[in-house]
Amino acid sequence: MKQYKMILVALLGLVLTACYNKFEEPQPTVIYDDETFEALNPDLQHISIADLKAIYGETSDFGSTTDKAQTKYIRFVANAKECTDYELAQNWYNTGNYYIKGKVISNDEQGNIYKSLHIFDGTGAIELKLTNGLFLDYPCDLESKESMWVYVKVRGLYLGNYRMMLSLGDIPTSGYNAYGTYKYYSNSNIVSQNKVRLHVFPGEKATLTESATDETADIFVVDENSYSKIQGSNTPRFLGRLIRFKGLKVHYAGVPYPQADGTIVTPDPLMNGSYEQIYPSWIATNGIQEALPTVPGTPVKNNVTRSWYHLAYSMNNVALYGSLCLMYNESAKYTSDHGVYMLRTSGYSRFAGKYAPKNGTVGDVLAIYQIYSKYTSYEGGDRDYSTYQLSINRIEDFEFDMEPKEAYPAWSAHIKWAEDNFPQYVYPAPGVIVPSAGERNAAVVAWKAQYENNKPANDNSPLWKEWNEWADWVVWVLENTPEDSYLLPQQIVEDVDTIE
Repeated sequence: MKQYKMILVALLGLVLTACYNKFEEPQPTVIYDDETFEALNPDLQHISIADLKAIYGETSDFGSTTDKAQTKYIRFVANAKECTDYELAQNWYNTGNYYIKGKVISNDEQGNIYKSLHIFDGTGAIELKLTNGLFLDYPCDLESKESMWVYVKVRGLYLGNYRMMLSLGDIPTSGYNAYGTYKYYSNSNIVSQNKVRLHVFPGEKATLTESATDETADIFVVDENSYSKIQGSNTPRFLGRLIRFKGLKVHYAGVPYPQADGTIVTPDPLMNGSYEQIYPSWIATNGIQEALPTVPGTPVKNNVTRSWYHLAYSMNNVALYGSLCLMYNESAKYTSDHGVYMLRTSGYSRFAGKYAPKNGTVGDVLAIYQIYSKYTSYEGGDRDYSTYQLSINRIEDFEFDMEPKEAYPAWSAHIKWAEDNFPQYVYPAPGVIVPSAGERNAAVVAWKAQYENNKPANDNSPLWKEWNEWADWVVWVLENTPEDSYLLPQQIVEDVDTIE
């Protein structure tokens, strides 16, 4: 057997030498299977992703970025002599020579997944922090469920923890953020393609499996009756996995919105819903708020949250992530409650401008299941400040009705005018001063005139009455509560999605 492996290694050496890429004569990439990979790497030991995570140990209390001692990582080295004195003192290293393998469960083509490759092996899932354009070398077609295996050499990498999500990446980093706060990060992206190729190796094609009962399936399915399977004490083993959520409901919080009868409803402050914590919204947390408008009279905060009826913010060359609340548990009061999930979407994604579904809309989501917290008990209680997050690979995996429908074509000019012109008074370009009260009043007059000019003729239908009351409410808000006017450009569009 040993002689056979030596012959196989020699043959592979010839193949790999022959496959040296010339620019004019590119050669196909070597595709590995277990036998060839182990033959070329006889000193490596295969361990499961679950066993790799176990090397890190407890994740709770190590999700902070403000304390070096709590920004734990495990450095994989050949010898302890490679470690820094701090790593030796903390015992944050491992001399095992391991490899893991898993099926690719992510796709970064639409930009919501960025510089990350997520893999799953039946025991657990983990993020590989790499570079961009990964869908070209490590494809995963979630429509056909065609994927591939990848092999990862762990030695030389860092197993890090960010807000209780583990990942494999490059050297830890630290530095001052936009607020002047010093931050620590337990690992970083491998930006060099050459280094990526030294650690991540393409394997054979694979098909993603899906099941609501088999917890080792590549895609696990839950609904309103079974979501408890992925939470509580079960949470850690499902984090980072592809989960198909069936029948989730969109929940708005902290945002007043009109009903069909013209009354204005402010939702109960579930999930801490308020004007500081609102859904749907965009959130700026990196100091960029100085380039964004603020509601007059409202102090600038480090974290700026504004209502936003698109999946993410992308305007005036500013891109910010969006937040939308989805839930099974309608009696929930906090984001940490089981059955409550935040859909996080990037302002750089191709679908950033898509409309958020209306409040109460029900749909399905296929997403990577994550957590965002410094610590948690997973079971609730005083230490449970976590938020459970969903990251979609593609807009096609977010199966909700999102496109507005115009009941009256005559409104189209009015809607377009409002979107094209009103934001300049509410969301000025970076560096533009927030408009004065006089400018806002002029905008109200212009908006009202445009409304009167484009209002469809009264046909005595209930739908006309509903639309007229809605528009009258918008004018009332503009004239009487200008501090809430930042809500309107999005609600103008969101509320035309009326019942046909």
